[in-house]
Amino acid sequence: MPMALAVVLAALTVPALLINLYFTALMLDRWPRLRHGLGALFTTCGADTSSCAIVVKTPYARLFGGAPNVYVGIIWNVALLALALRWMVTGGLVVPLPYLLVAVVSVLVGVYLVRALVVDLRQPCPL
Repeated sequence: MPMALAVVLAALTVPALLINLYFTALMLDRWPRLRHGLGALFTTCGADTSSCAIVVKTPYARLFGGAPNVYVGIIWNVALLALALRWMVTGGLVVPLPYLLVAVVSVLVGVYLVRALVVDLRQPCPL
């Protein structure tokens, strides 16, 4: 059971990490091959990425002391992958309290950002 849950956690985290890398490339206007490759992947999955470039240029893309949200997201994704690896190695399903707290804050920030997209920006970003 721990191995299966570790695989599920990793499988859910990798797409989130790819989305954060895509947004990082958009924000920095760098790594055109990465942007193009990830954009093509997301388009293949049915996402429309054209409005996403607009969203990353708004103040909502920088909530954490001016640092881009995606930087925090990348750190969080790496931490989740480390937790999944720990579960795989130890066979235990211990979730440290800081992970739980960050997870709750992530959900709250996510709800706020979805509201901002729909209500304030009126820019759908389907990723």
